[in-house]
Amino acid sequence: MITLEEYFGQHGAGHQDELTDLLISNAEVLLGHVNALLDEFGEKRELRSGWRPLSVNDTILNASRKSKHITAQAVDIEDNDGRLKEFALVRDSEHGYPTLERYGLYAEYGDATPTWLHVQSIPPGSGKRVYYPNATWAARAIETGRLA
Repeated sequence: MITLEEYFGQHGAGHQDELTDLLISNAEVLLGHVNALLDEFGEKRELRSGWRPLSVNDTILNASRKSKHITAQAVDIEDNDGRLKEFALVRDSEHGYPTLERYGLYAEYGDATPTWLHVQSIPPGSGKRVYYPNATWAARAIETGRLA
């Protein structure tokens, strides 16, 4: 289980004055969905990255300026063995991604996040349930035949 204290505390030290009621509300919704997913998964996983104030996000290599971590609508969960991704990103050709849909979550493709699972509570710009974080990753997936 990931707590609000963990989610806001990891990168939030010295930024408590930037916390708003909206950010707290966003995180409560997100963590409700994420913790339900982790409950079903049945294994403990650690928080890799929670809320990031913009000034912190700007220091993270390859982090998007529009990252949902900034708005407390995304979380990265430790997945060194890939089992959480195997569980969460199961695709059903008839129904899409039933596990993510059941919990109202959206995720980055696993090859873009080698040792963590990135999930968020709102759709990305593409509206896809599972997506690549940017055009560079999408182009690489097309080149390698992973994405048509």
